[in-house]
Amino acid sequence: MIRFPHMLQISLISRLFPVFRPLRFLLVIGLAGSVGALAVAATIVKPTVAPLYPETSNQQSLPSAFALERLEAYSGEGFDLYPDLTAFLDALETGLQAGSREADGLDDLILSYTRFVNPEAVQFSLHTIANGENYWQIAKERGYTIDTIVGCNPHLRQVICFQGQKILLPSQGGSLHQIKPGETIDTVALDYGVEPAAILGANLIHSDWDVLPGMWLFIPGAKPRYLSEGMHEQYSKRALFRSPLAGRYTSFVGMRLHPVLGFSKFHNGVDIACPHRTWVGSAAEGTVIAAGWGGAVGKFIKIDHHNGYQTVYGHLDQILVRTGQSVRRGQLIGRSGSTGRVTGPHLHFSILERGRVKDPMDYLW
Repeated sequence: MIRFPHMLQISLISRLFPVFRPLRFLLVIGLAGSVGALAVAATIVKPTVAPLYPETSNQQSLPSAFALERLEAYSGEGFDLYPDLTAFLDALETGLQAGSREADGLDDLILSYTRFVNPEAVQFSLHTIANGENYWQIAKERGYTIDTIVGCNPHLRQVICFQGQKILLPSQGGSLHQIKPGETIDTVALDYGVEPAAILGANLIHSDWDVLPGMWLFIPGAKPRYLSEGMHEQYSKRALFRSPLAGRYTSFVGMRLHPVLGFSKFHNGVDIACPHRTWVGSAAEGTVIAAGWGGAVGKFIKIDHHNGYQTVYGHLDQILVRTGQSVRRGQLIGRSGSTGRVTGPHLHFSILERGRVKDPMDYLW
């Protein structure tokens, strides 16, 4: 680049040597033309990048607070989102809402969102939630977990879906990741615990290329690392407890018609159907603070997890721990049964936070 001191030197030379004065104007014009030509050449050589992905040269001039809570790192680190990307996710969310008829515009959004994904490796389809469907069922039918649905739909704020809602589904398990400033393919691969070759194979990129902040890449087999604020809160709860056993949920927290008493009564937990004498495991590490007969709940166990939470396991057939005993996460503590006021064998499971009833479905998924 031509700097001002050089221009001052040209002016000084023209004053000292009058013969150069007639050439001064032409020299300045020529220099300006050269700079303009270089700028044009740079524009021609420089690859075109869609406005969706800001150029790295502009990073320093960008403000430091763009929608700080729109995408929150599951690891606890904050992630600033560029304003146009925030607007893009808002447009995607609006387009995917039930009743949207702007199919062409939605297709354009989806293409922009998955523009770097290799279609020979991963195909995305638009799915409309049908009556009775849920994310777990949809994911299971496609051979992956709900993590993939969450990871490929970062606009989602909760794990509850509704009829007519539209979501993006990939043909294989994984997550979409948005490149942050300073990231490379190698650092992303290390962050997700996958091989760089797997990321390169799933996306239309080359190992020699510099990835730009804001680009979305598909990370095969990965769980989401960056979530909306609401989803981040639900994922944090999910890490607290594991399900005490595998089974079908037959009753949930809230008012219900009691199957034995015949009148409406508040139900403070979930009922999990299971065969008689199924093994029951502790939902988290803690200390047994009660184990014995609990009246309507039958044989039960109550565990304090030393973080404000307690869990209750009721209608047991057999108790295998004692009061005061420390238990590990997943440790077998009893067998399910039909003791107490029940119509058949199942496990009653409750979660309490500082004495207040919480919905286990917010934690177990």
